[in-house]
Amino acid sequence: MKDKILLQNKNKLILIICLSILIGYFVIQYALMYRSGFPSDITIKDCIINSLVMMLCCYALSTTLNYYIPKPNQIWKVLIIGLIMSGISIIASRLVIQYYLPLEHLKIYDLIIPFRFITNFLILTSVAIFIIIWNIQEEHITNIKRKQDSENQLREAELYNLRQQLQPHFLFNSLNSIIALIGPKPSEARNMTFQLSDFLRGTLRKENNQLIVLQEELNHLELYLDIEKVRFGHRLSVHIKHDTDVLTAKIPAMILQPLVENAIKHGLYNVTEDVTISIKCFFENKTLCVVIENPFDPNESMQSKGTGFGLTSIQRRLFLLFGRNDLLLTHSENNIFTSSIKIPQYD
Repeated sequence: MKDKILLQNKNKLILIICLSILIGYFVIQYALMYRSGFPSDITIKDCIINSLVMMLCCYALSTTLNYYIPKPNQIWKVLIIGLIMSGISIIASRLVIQYYLPLEHLKIYDLIIPFRFITNFLILTSVAIFIIIWNIQEEHITNIKRKQDSENQLREAELYNLRQQLQPHFLFNSLNSIIALIGPKPSEARNMTFQLSDFLRGTLRKENNQLIVLQEELNHLELYLDIEKVRFGHRLSVHIKHDTDVLTAKIPAMILQPLVENAIKHGLYNVTEDVTISIKCFFENKTLCVVIENPFDPNESMQSKGTGFGLTSIQRRLFLLFGRNDLLLTHSENNIFTSSIKIPQYD
């Protein structure tokens, strides 16, 4: 559809150029011949024939250059094209005009052929250069758009791949937890299986949405936390604090879950005490900020193993969506590990 519109616009441009040549050539030639004292009838016939021939040559030249763009080191070909089309215009005009003008005028016409050839050459060469520049600019814009479309498709594919990887990452951890509960706590294992089913069903519904409102993301996070609370019982406590106005802010789907999963992993694994994870959501300079804090044991943290896929995937997703590498920050202080993400909000 877009290619068709571009072609229509180019055809309109060619038509405007040809009509401009027809009118301009006629007016200028008529003014010069009338001022030189040529009879009115002869002047009109001469101007009409030459103007029509120039218009046809201009149309043929413009149409031909739609399918050919000389390389920068072959610009001399434009001059050759201009010379050829100028010669054709002179010959065509001479062949036609001999049937409409008296012999006396033809002798005068033959004397000024070199001047008309130069004039036609300058006009047709200028038109050729204009069409070539137009085509080069159009091709440049098309190439940029094609590159952007290709990059967008690659970005969407990578985002989709990251989300597809994230689901098995969480699924395997949950299945391991269910397996661990089947023997000692079968009812809790069954309950966790149902909760996992609800969580995955919600995940599938978000498959086509890159950005969702924070309220929906927090609701989905609650499903995940319900699963983890079956696993850890009273030991896991999560406090979510937010202002009312932030609930409609946009946030990438399923971006909080791996952060909270990371907090649970380093806060509760190999630890017997109760652990409280804090989640704060607030606006700062038209940017949604989410801060997640969890206590951790430095000695146990040094020994824990993992691929680090969760934080890496978040960093990559934020870069692909917003083109920035400073939207995910982590630091630890006084045995408190803090992860914070910033989500720019656009109107």
